[in-house]
Amino acid sequence: MAEPERFRSWMAPALYALVTVILFREFVFGGAQLLGVDTQALSYFARKFYTDVVHSTGHFPLWDPLLYGGLPFVEGMHGDIFYPPSMALFFLNAASAFGWKLVLTVFLAGVFTCVWLRELGVPRAVAFFGGLVYLMGADLVSLVFPGGDGKMFVTSLAPLVFWLVERAFRRRGIADFAFLALGVGLTVFTSHMQLAYFNVWGISLYAIFRAVQIGRAEGAARGARLFGLFALAGVLGVGAAAVQFFPPLGYLREYSQRSAKTNQARSPELAYQYSTQFSLHPEEVASLVVPDFVGDNAPTETRAGNTYWGRNPFKLNSEYVGFLPLLLAPLAFLRRRRGAAWFFAGLGALSLLYGLGADTPLFHLFYRIPGVKLFRAPSLIIFLYALSVVTLGAFGLQRYLEWAAGDEAEQRSARRYLWIAAAVMFLLALLAGGGALTGGWRAIFGGYLTPAKLQALEADLPSIQLGFMVAAGLAIATAGIWEALARGGIGRTTAVALVALLAFLDLYRVDRPFIRGTELINATPDAQLLFTPPDGVRWLQQRRAAGEVFRALDVSPMVGVRTPPNLLAIHGIEQLAGHHGNEIGRWRDLIGGEGPEQNMIRSNFRLLDLTNTVYLLSPAPVQLPAGFEEAYRAPDGQVVYRRTSALPRAFLVGDARVVPDSLAVDTLLSPGFDFRTTATLSTPLPAGTQLRPDPKGEVRWTAPGVNEYTLEVTSDRPALLVVSENYHQAWHAEVDGRTAPVLRVDYTFRGVPVPAGRHRVRFFYHSPVLQATAYVSVALLLVLFAVGIGGFVLERRRVEAA
Repeated sequence: MAEPERFRSWMAPALYALVTVILFREFVFGGAQLLGVDTQALSYFARKFYTDVVHSTGHFPLWDPLLYGGLPFVEGMHGDIFYPPSMALFFLNAASAFGWKLVLTVFLAGVFTCVWLRELGVPRAVAFFGGLVYLMGADLVSLVFPGGDGKMFVTSLAPLVFWLVERAFRRRGIADFAFLALGVGLTVFTSHMQLAYFNVWGISLYAIFRAVQIGRAEGAARGARLFGLFALAGVLGVGAAAVQFFPPLGYLREYSQRSAKTNQARSPELAYQYSTQFSLHPEEVASLVVPDFVGDNAPTETRAGNTYWGRNPFKLNSEYVGFLPLLLAPLAFLRRRRGAAWFFAGLGALSLLYGLGADTPLFHLFYRIPGVKLFRAPSLIIFLYALSVVTLGAFGLQRYLEWAAGDEAEQRSARRYLWIAAAVMFLLALLAGGGALTGGWRAIFGGYLTPAKLQALEADLPSIQLGFMVAAGLAIATAGIWEALARGGIGRTTAVALVALLAFLDLYRVDRPFIRGTELINATPDAQLLFTPPDGVRWLQQRRAAGEVFRALDVSPMVGVRTPPNLLAIHGIEQLAGHHGNEIGRWRDLIGGEGPEQNMIRSNFRLLDLTNTVYLLSPAPVQLPAGFEEAYRAPDGQVVYRRTSALPRAFLVGDARVVPDSLAVDTLLSPGFDFRTTATLSTPLPAGTQLRPDPKGEVRWTAPGVNEYTLEVTSDRPALLVVSENYHQAWHAEVDGRTAPVLRVDYTFRGVPVPAGRHRVRFFYHSPVLQATAYVSVALLLVLFAVGIGGFVLERRRVEAA
């Protein structure tokens, strides 16, 4: 097919930039923020903590002390800390940097897709269409609302990495495989391991497909060699991102609360149930064609966000890729078929089958693949389906244009398909308008519908009817554009422009509510607390600045007032709990989960004493039992209460009792156990360690810090120094400069034996695994860049010399 006239290479990125600005115009021009639901809950805190520590100390944070008794910063996964665009955090405030990263991500998704399609031989204008659809796909853009930035990064990078695979198999230079390794490493650096894992699935299957193709054409040895180089590039890519991959993997298996739901689950059934949460279901699959079909929970000024009636607990995003690529894709399979079309049809189907989770028995087979049981939400694989559909849609549009000028048989095939598809969508629109479609759906699939879900379905009915009308209109318009092209009324560039305009309008109407909804939740009073601390929090900041070491608990949710779950941590105050998702499981067990109120009450508030939770922050005066006193009352009504019996962060005990982990939490919280004088251990004290009851002494903080801190300890007899911060094997201790053992005490705390007298105890975080993987990452990145860039320069010189 001849290149559509007048479409230049610079036009695609220019138009992508324009479309991106139109989508995010309030952020770009109006000062709105793009902090989604999970971003407000966690991601904003993680990025702010990262930059605050670097700016204030000049050191990289290795430990996050602000949530759940502390957790490793890198191993515990605090987001895309090594992802190159995150460098913007050090030049902009965290909220602005976050928004610009998302805008850049959406723009680059279009550019990468266009480049990928061009590598496959697709003409410029058609590749522009594919990039536009992928850029605007609701499967990508709608993730702004739930705060799925890591998912967006991998989705945007997927076509880039596929392009690097294709480029390596075509050009076959060592430099090309070096760049492929860098692409794999970049995907891992996004820190979204689940989507990076799925992306490796996708490119591995594509590499097998290309190796077989080449093996048939040029010999099996050539195909095997290229696949071997691909596998080596993959290993080197993961190695280049080793610091982001291996330490978190070890933490996930041993420390994270998620391990209790996966590899350490109480039963295989519970582990399988966890892994299949947030699957696609039949109604979500229908929404891949008509996005309005299943509804969502994203409110704006013009809609309540109460229309989701599917089987998942809620719906904050859409998997819709667009109607136009789905409509055009079958054209790639009429009469003549290319091998890549069959591959992407298979990849798209495989992704859908996986995304359906427990809705099909096939997931039991997927579940046996190493790594699958570590993750939940099978629907997250949808980006591979999206890339497959967009690629097939581009192939279909290419044929749509070719056959408009083709022979009689080709025109007859295209005309028949397009008008039959339009007629089918028109019929479905009529059925939806009359209620027959949803009525039939309820009869076949609606056994799960509760009264609340039925109410949501009723609220969604007008949108469903509109959605089918829009789909029918798009199908009819697409067929009409083809007729005008086939009859010579318009040229190819005009036809592509009109089809692209239809795709823009279709996806714009789906994308905008999620973007607008994100902007609106950033304008709420509780969101403003992220940036401006209330008076009660300011008072706690003053106490911290004065040198007091304590934890605090925001009880606002317990009295029905909504505040960000990491409100205190965002402003530098250590919290008893919070929101993370990858916190150390033992602390979570101790406090009773994400909300500590149950264990707090059943222990008669002893939990607060044990964990150094000195202050409660309440939005208004509340009735509390004995043991609390009012410490501060703010002009805005907030009250800070002090727990008068709370233990200091570090204290001395003279006795230790061996208690199995299975009984430790109940023992510690029971009224009959005195944790002020006795520590619990799961194993006996190290040989030679002596303790004597009732030590008298003092513990004073002399050099607090994030990665290390120093205590001055005075005791009249051998004692055990207990620090109510999470134990982790990377924490080490020195007593007067000599190495001392760090024990896990009181189920999750740190303990260090100290002899009688005055001593300097230094705690410091040092992970040999983290350090080694950092060295490996730096070394491999340097080598891969040198090989890639060096090979590129040499190739350019050879071309110029020729």
